[in-house]
Amino acid sequence: MVKLKPINRQETALYLGYGKNTPDEVISGLMDECEGPLMEACKPSYCYGVFDVEICSEERVVISECAMELTGKDIVKLLTGCGKVVLFAATLGSGVDALLRKLQVTNMPKALITDAMSGAAIEQICNDFQEELSVQFPTMQQTMRYSPGYGDLPLAIQKDFLATLETGKRIGLAMTEGNMLTPVKSVTAIIGLRDITKEEELRRLRDILGSGQEINAELSVGNCAKGACEGCAMAAKCHQKDN
Repeated sequence: MVKLKPINRQETALYLGYGKNTPDEVISGLMDECEGPLMEACKPSYCYGVFDVEICSEERVVISECAMELTGKDIVKLLTGCGKVVLFAATLGSGVDALLRKLQVTNMPKALITDAMSGAAIEQICNDFQEELSVQFPTMQQTMRYSPGYGDLPLAIQKDFLATLETGKRIGLAMTEGNMLTPVKSVTAIIGLRDITKEEELRRLRDILGSGQEINAELSVGNCAKGACEGCAMAAKCHQKDN
């Protein structure tokens, strides 16, 4: 079960267009009034899948174990160096949509603020998920979240995205004929995972051998000075060590 934290007021202010400015007492008071009903309406949930990923060209990425492909230079750039990709979907549930429709008829100021607070709430769900992901994959570096429709990544992949994760069955998330998500307060995102272990080993090796030397990622270390094996980051993998 996904637990929703108290809604971040600063994030809400950003959604309302305040930038770095602080809302006045009237707006802050309305936030207080809107938070309770919103928290009651929210039924947050998410689902995700982790897949191997392969970059096939400058504009094409293939995700293993599913029929889904990602196209565009932007997504290729994002996933360069990533061995795995996370497909992630989250929603606040249909109750939030119903609350917003009601407020749009009865109290438009509260509707606007509730809408902004909903945006902040789904953002918190996404951030919390990425924190959990970092615990699950401690040696992996995450890319930024990237959603269908960003840059030159087509929004039309939304259908395959939802089908791959079976979001309708798992969290009640579907889409309209126009590729828009329903419930509205939902997010789909792609997160690349890059293994930093080898990068750290290579960086430590450069420190030992000197920054002026070029080191191949597949290097079998050898031809080192006598005694260089002690403390070397690559000692356990070196084919020359016992020669």
